[in-house]
Amino acid sequence: MQKKSGLLLLLAWLAGLVGLILGLVVEPLWFARFGSLVVLFSLMSEYFLLHGELNILYARLSKIDSDDDIPDLSPSKWHIKKVLFSHLTIITGTLIWGFGDLLL
Repeated sequence: MQKKSGLLLLLAWLAGLVGLILGLVVEPLWFARFGSLVVLFSLMSEYFLLHGELNILYARLSKIDSDDDIPDLSPSKWHIKKVLFSHLTIITGTLIWGFGDLLL
């Protein structure tokens, strides 16, 4: 699941780059159209990140006995960075989707 989210984020940024190139070469409206793909792929990435983190959390919680102390269940720093990058990609894609043709 973690690899899927990273690939989807990469795909989102590649879609934005392709849209930018098409917007500069063909017509600026293409940049805005590809902004929707940026949002779609980054939302899919965020879903896989959340779903994967919940699966890990539930797996760790199922291993805990009632006598044990609760272990550290916080996500890794890499996971937190991917979530933040996914949020920023969604915001960037939304701005491109809404105002991409005006930005070029």
